[in-house]
Amino acid sequence: MQTGNKSENIKKWWERPGLGIMYQIEARPGWIWNRNYDKFNASMRDENGNFRFNGPFCKMKKWVEFSKKISVDYHVFEAKWHDGICYWDTKFTDWKTPEDYCKIYAEESKKVGIPFMFYYSSIFDHNPHFDDIQPLRCITPSYIAMHSDNKEKITKFSMSIAKTIENMVKTNRSERGEYNIEFFDDVRFHDFIYNPKKYEVYLINQIKELIDNYNPNGMWMDWYSGEQEASTFIVMDFLEKNYPGVILTYNVSIERNPRYIHFLSGEAHDVKTAWKAGNKHRSKEKPWELCGPAAYGWDVPLVRSDPIEIFRIAAIIMASGGKFCFGLPSQMDGEIYPEPAKNLEKFGEWYILRKTLFTEAVPMDYIGKKIPGIEINDDKFGVIGAFHENDHLIHLINFNGTKKEIKLSFTSQHWGSIVKILLEPDKKELEYSSQDTEIIVNIHEEDLDLADTILRVIKKK
Repeated sequence: MQTGNKSENIKKWWERPGLGIMYQIEARPGWIWNRNYDKFNASMRDENGNFRFNGPFCKMKKWVEFSKKISVDYHVFEAKWHDGICYWDTKFTDWKTPEDYCKIYAEESKKVGIPFMFYYSSIFDHNPHFDDIQPLRCITPSYIAMHSDNKEKITKFSMSIAKTIENMVKTNRSERGEYNIEFFDDVRFHDFIYNPKKYEVYLINQIKELIDNYNPNGMWMDWYSGEQEASTFIVMDFLEKNYPGVILTYNVSIERNPRYIHFLSGEAHDVKTAWKAGNKHRSKEKPWELCGPAAYGWDVPLVRSDPIEIFRIAAIIMASGGKFCFGLPSQMDGEIYPEPAKNLEKFGEWYILRKTLFTEAVPMDYIGKKIPGIEINDDKFGVIGAFHENDHLIHLINFNGTKKEIKLSFTSQHWGSIVKILLEPDKKELEYSSQDTEIIVNIHEEDLDLADTILRVIKKK
């Protein structure tokens, strides 16, 4: 077996495992993710056609205090979502909030010492200022910075992505016993002006404005679209040249190899997806993160039917060496939706006791879903290995909240020099026995965590 290197744990916040929160402002009552923006934008105007901001408002001081309470390692605020509404005092559009929320968020984050990032939708922007260059105003994924002489191709590509997302969401919700939803609302082709530069100039001006005015630790860009969307590379080139100290990530970059990025990012909304991703990305050389809603869905701000599900998702990703960032939706008045917040607060209580077991650990490098030399007698558990303070940590992920005695077997070939097994974070010593070529430890029901039972295996030095 390889051994852990303690010096590897001396890393910056974005290089190591950890917990994040993304404060969401897109979960509006009556509006799903894939909106008709002709209708939505009309709802945001007064009788004279002027922009009338009606929420979601933000209670930044309470949000940052919440981050501090659950001991996040970083957090993200959605400065500009796909609807194009800017939550800061930008000089480049009047499609903005009357209060400079980014300023308050930055000031409060700096006061409490939490690394902060701005979410910015670089690939879609439904600000009506871009209606003339918008391929489709009736669906969210309208690619306004795609370079192509064939306008119909851009429109069809936008529709194909929307359809892919619709099918994915319907499938996921159907599997979870949820109703099917209708994504498309009066989808139609319309003529538009081919002028991607109009948006690209605006994009860079706003990124520069956010960084210069508020000095964020990083920019969380949504999303990575490879060579098909020029906005991806324009931002990379701009930050690499002008702001190399600003940490950059792109959503949906986890499966790609971007030319310039600090850490990779993607999404995991359930335990099954998290388990698959953790085992796949555990040995990545570049730091990585996954994110997912603390609530039922990005646009369904209800509590999950199993409140421990979010514990398992985050534990799997962090034990595998990644960061996990929970999306937390706000209500129209700026209060966080209470049920998802309460559930995340309980997770924070759990996490604080185990924080260093994740943030200061290094994942073991093995292929597949099984640690060499370890067997567990119940397939309702998954096993993840890591190093911490020169010891081995064994995470027993409790997929279904099973409460019964389980048996863990270590082969003598790989684990013959075990001298002690402790239950973390309580440091309770567990009894084990040697039988032929195996070392057996029985973990009693009362010692099983509903999400992640962590064992510290101490071997003879």
